[in-house]
Amino acid sequence: MKKTRRALYTGPQDALALIQRILTPHFEVVWVEPNAEKLYSELVRCDVFIDASMKVPVSLNAISKAERLALVVTATTGADHIDHQALELRRIPLLTLKGQTEILSKLTAAAELSWALLMNCSRKLKSAFSHVEKGGWERTEFPGVMLRGKTLGLIGLGRIGSCMARYARAFEMNVKVYDPFITDAGELEMLPLDELLNQADVLSIHVPLNESTKGLLNRDRIERLKRGAIVVNTSRGAIIDEMAMVEALRSGQVSAIGVDVLEGEPEILKSPLWQESLRNPNITITPHIGGFAPEAVHLALKFTCDRVLKFFDLEGKS
Repeated sequence: MKKTRRALYTGPQDALALIQRILTPHFEVVWVEPNAEKLYSELVRCDVFIDASMKVPVSLNAISKAERLALVVTATTGADHIDHQALELRRIPLLTLKGQTEILSKLTAAAELSWALLMNCSRKLKSAFSHVEKGGWERTEFPGVMLRGKTLGLIGLGRIGSCMARYARAFEMNVKVYDPFITDAGELEMLPLDELLNQADVLSIHVPLNESTKGLLNRDRIERLKRGAIVVNTSRGAIIDEMAMVEALRSGQVSAIGVDVLEGEPEILKSPLWQESLRNPNITITPHIGGFAPEAVHLALKFTCDRVLKFFDLEGKS
């Protein structure tokens, strides 16, 4: 009897029916919550691992025990929680959404959250909400920043950075860009990084985490920021030196920061930025929800499942 292939999925449970509809009858689909013990116990018995959670690190040890594993595929562009070298040693492909313009052009949720964080920081919404909930009604405590005429500095002009540029122009902001991998930004002005930091009223970061971007916004570069700048980061937490950013917030060098990512997440209690947020209302943190809109998740997972069928040469077969 032919052994049934098993597909292990971790991610939003409300998408399980979609995955089952596409992958059954070729696979037995197993869902596990993003819990390390439960995920590892199932990983050893699966042929393909579909990850839409990013919460559980997939280590060399876990991969080495998964003898049946033939493919790892994520519904995300980044996969720094997965040991790439361990997969390469086993010659197991890792498929992410990076570079998949066909689907990525339809996914704007992360850019929309980035803009929401920008707006929150510019209008002190976090503090204003709290003030009203406590019975207050004093608007002079929450002076806002009018975005029209201000400069948005973008580190990275990929998919999300390009969306941010369009949103900013709708708000009549000036947009300037640093991206060493782009030679022509069209009508947008490109600048060296240090010049961008000096000129940006709002700095928004949209680059992947790798050796060249880890610690990109370090202490020296934070000190080069225009005084009172707003910072937004929805890329990866390790791109920013969190302790240096905390000091910049305390000194007023940075007036506010909105992030959807922290270094070491989901274990955040040791994060300097999280610790400071408990007493500093100018820090807004969301729990990596940028791409987490049901429409976006379902689109990404349908595309991901189609790639699984193609990899196993099961397209069009029933």
